[in-house]
Amino acid sequence: MKKLIVIFIVLFSVCGLFAQNPQKPKDSDLSWRYMLEAQIDYEYGRYGNAVKNADIAKQKRKDEIDWVLYTMNKALKSPEVQKAGDNIEEISKLFKKRNSEDALIILDSFYSKYTREYFSNSMTKFLETAKKYYAYPEADYMLGSLFILEGEYVQAEKYLDSAWENCEILDIPNQKYDILYKMSYLASLQKNYDKYEKTLQLIIADDGYVTPSGADGSLLRAVKQSMARKEMTIDKLFMLYRSHSYDSLDAYYKLADFYLERGEKEKAVKMATIANLTAFTRLYDAVKERDMDYKYTDFLSYMEKIGKYYDISEWGSKNGIWKGYFKYSQLLIECGKEEMGKELLSALSQYCPEDYWRSMAFRELLSKI
Repeated sequence: MKKLIVIFIVLFSVCGLFAQNPQKPKDSDLSWRYMLEAQIDYEYGRYGNAVKNADIAKQKRKDEIDWVLYTMNKALKSPEVQKAGDNIEEISKLFKKRNSEDALIILDSFYSKYTREYFSNSMTKFLETAKKYYAYPEADYMLGSLFILEGEYVQAEKYLDSAWENCEILDIPNQKYDILYKMSYLASLQKNYDKYEKTLQLIIADDGYVTPSGADGSLLRAVKQSMARKEMTIDKLFMLYRSHSYDSLDAYYKLADFYLERGEKEKAVKMATIANLTAFTRLYDAVKERDMDYKYTDFLSYMEKIGKYYDISEWGSKNGIWKGYFKYSQLLIECGKEEMGKELLSALSQYCPEDYWRSMAFRELLSKI
């Protein structure tokens, strides 16, 4: 068995011995500190230490919630407090009256994460929420990532699935996208293409461009109608439509490739269109931050403008934007939108910031003459 699994089992056995009497956690021994150490270990390639610290973080989180629930239940046992029923506001007043400082600190710590309205003034809901924090999705995500590196895909899947199931308690909500991208990567390694597709679909679900039933959302319907017109051009496409779904950008690219490989060109075009609208919008917004007077008029001058900013051009290269534009031009031509595809190739062949894709666009354009 791999060394990471051995370390994990030993730590789990040792840590499990100390869960009998909840003690107030020391500031120097909090779970997030071990997660920080795990992250540093991961970045420096100390994977064994990263597993150790991530697992300790999970145990420390459990100890913390054991103490939270023990402390709250102890404070709630008073007959005077019980008379307040489930009303948090009334219970809080009694906690103050009775100098239940730890219970008040616990309430305030959760109020910093949730609005008071979230709990509907219900202590029952508060305690139910606190119990959710027995899970530690950040640690599960870390462990899943580490087990992928070790080739232990079953273990990795277990932790990543757990991280996703508990994503609602992430300290940084948008980390759910990191979890889903990692899950999709693992699914590709396992050749589980059904899960690969569904995981990517979960990433784009919040955008609303595709409904839960798989039907087109309002933006896709509008784009589809516009592209059906003979007078539609690349210039007009990017003039008319925008997409700010930046977290989902790579998922749209991947789904476009996935559907194209399966011969589902209609779906591929939809995903590629959203991907390229999102890429366009991201770069356009970046340019606007540098030049507030800039206004988009046509795709050619837009590409020329981007080339004036090295960091924006580099971001485009690192995130596959120029490759995305090139593949979109090919897809448009294959689907009968030859003029739109050529427009895109022409702009890329003249002003694409990356030499490789500028050369590829020039060659592709020549082949269409």
